[in-house]
Amino acid sequence: MSPASRPQSGPSPTPPAWLEWFAAAILFATLALGLLLPKVAGAGFLAMSLTAIIWLSISGGWRPGTLAPLERLLLAAVIAYVLYWVTAWAWNGIDQIGRDGLGRTLRLLLIIPLLLFVRSLNRLESAWWHGLTAGALLAGLYAWWYHLSGQVGLHEHRVEGPTNPIYFGGLALAFAMMMLARAHDREISPAYRLLTVLAIIMAISASTFSGSRGAWLVLPLLLPVYLLTLGREQAPMMRYATVALLLAVGAAVMLNPFAPMGERAGEAVSDLLRLIQGETAEGTLGRRVVMWEIAWGVFSERPLAGAGPGGFRMALEAAVAGGRAEADFLAYRHPHSAYLSALTHGGLLGLLTLLLLFAYVLRHHVRVWHTGLRQTRLLGWAGLAALSTLMVIALTESIFERNTGIVWFALFAAVPAGLIHARRRIALSGQSRKRLWSLSVIVICKDEADRIGRCLSSVAGWADEIIVLDSGSRDDTVAIARRHAHQVHQTDWPGYGRQKQRALELARSDWVLSLDADEAVDEILRREIDWVLSQPEPAHHGYALTWLTHAFDRTLSFGHWARTPLRLVVRERAHFTLTSVHEKIEMAPDSRVGLLEGPLHHWVFRDLAHARSKLRHYARLQARERFERGRRLKSAIVPWLRAMLNLLDNFILRTAFLDGRAGWTMSRLHASYTLHKYFDLRKLTLAAERDRD
Repeated sequence: MSPASRPQSGPSPTPPAWLEWFAAAILFATLALGLLLPKVAGAGFLAMSLTAIIWLSISGGWRPGTLAPLERLLLAAVIAYVLYWVTAWAWNGIDQIGRDGLGRTLRLLLIIPLLLFVRSLNRLESAWWHGLTAGALLAGLYAWWYHLSGQVGLHEHRVEGPTNPIYFGGLALAFAMMMLARAHDREISPAYRLLTVLAIIMAISASTFSGSRGAWLVLPLLLPVYLLTLGREQAPMMRYATVALLLAVGAAVMLNPFAPMGERAGEAVSDLLRLIQGETAEGTLGRRVVMWEIAWGVFSERPLAGAGPGGFRMALEAAVAGGRAEADFLAYRHPHSAYLSALTHGGLLGLLTLLLLFAYVLRHHVRVWHTGLRQTRLLGWAGLAALSTLMVIALTESIFERNTGIVWFALFAAVPAGLIHARRRIALSGQSRKRLWSLSVIVICKDEADRIGRCLSSVAGWADEIIVLDSGSRDDTVAIARRHAHQVHQTDWPGYGRQKQRALELARSDWVLSLDADEAVDEILRREIDWVLSQPEPAHHGYALTWLTHAFDRTLSFGHWARTPLRLVVRERAHFTLTSVHEKIEMAPDSRVGLLEGPLHHWVFRDLAHARSKLRHYARLQARERFERGRRLKSAIVPWLRAMLNLLDNFILRTAFLDGRAGWTMSRLHASYTLHKYFDLRKLTLAAERDRD
């Protein structure tokens, strides 16, 4: 096995079949019954998590080497959120409310073992979809029975479920939105697709009879995303008809005076009009506004770190005592907004950790949509729909102030992410598919004898055509290239962009993969490319590849050097920019670009001296190119400011600190590169002015 195809560590051990069936049964029961029966969702989540902890401890699966960078960021966001809240509450003092909240928040850490466990399973995806289908159907049947039989509960005629109408209705709508992806699944039978559509209708019915209004605000957010993702697989008329139908259903739900939703929508409009006119609103929206004003006041007094878990309650009691709120407001323990809860409990830093937690989960699911594997895209939509709905519910409900909110967030964060990895692993683990489209590999090089062999051996015997352009090597680069490549050409050096364009014009295959001599294609990436090129019509015209950078005895997963360069393209739709350095591929205007997740190994520097020399050379080329394009710089301060911003961008914003000492070294090197680039530009500017004078 070549170094390029060797994994970083052994694959996670596969659980035995009986354990997979056990986990599948728990997940199915949790989804099927969690909207109806008290404690089922929490018990299912706890059972899955404990099973995960036991299995990971026995099998040694706690530190799998195959975690993708986005998965690591997701788990890091969970840990950061929990650590901050534990610290903030300890700082502000933990009363009884704080102790309850601390216990709930610590449950979020169970996302970690649950994700690691789910991604190792092979039989869980069907339990996920079947559980959602059963849960949607049962929730709809229960809601219709509740409505038609005239049941009256704590919230009058609103269907409550095991907790309250807000969660029952909001989660039912989340089920409906998730199952839009299942309705697009080409692997299911027409009969099951019809059952899926019926389940979507029943879930929407359940949400309607709950009278839960807030979750429906997700429709204006998700439907445009639908048009750009799932809807692209439909004929234009069907695509827009689906969106129009969902909007019509939403309008009918809101305007129906005989359903709880219609009554509450009318009440909300009435409250809103009163508030706009400066009057007191007595409905639920008006009461929420009162609580939001109290919460904002708490945050305003302690904006950085918040007032702790008991801060809102103390302010609420003071407001009641001062006559600014009615006495029955004392029944509330939170401000009915997860975002305001974050501000009152933990200040701006608390809100930031909450937003990062949401953002990294969403980013994982959004990114999946650009990948080559269709089934993972469907799972990505399900995760995106579920988390988007919860985030919208969080506008008017403090979802992390109840066990129900914690449980469903954790399930929707961990399970789809784990299923996406499992589906991709299964799809790429079998025999390589026969490509329907031919593939050329192009490489440019000079004095790369120590690395060109590794690069070419990773594609030799796999690509239909390998083309190497050498620009005057003085070592054994050309001889090594001739052992692997179909064509080796020795040329002058016109610059990076022009040289790669030359190589592209020599290629004759349908698709072209552009490599540098310090790169190598991983076996998993080869399988992924084979899968894409085995499709009669690949979903995209080009694919960005995931760099796995190796430097300073460390594999780097974060920072600017962990980006995804566009490398695999339809030959007739692509060309290189004719720049002297940092060239890139440009596609035809109507081209679609996706993402492949298999690693493209990148041994970026031989050692520290090579790193400094290479980046110094690039800095001179970049400065010259910018100067020739008309850029000018006179200030001596700007280079330092640019360098500091670059360091901040890589080490903090792009989270290179997660790569430890090597991440810091790379961040410093790139900051130094930025500094020299702008200093060189300034020198050229001043020299030109002297010559002109």
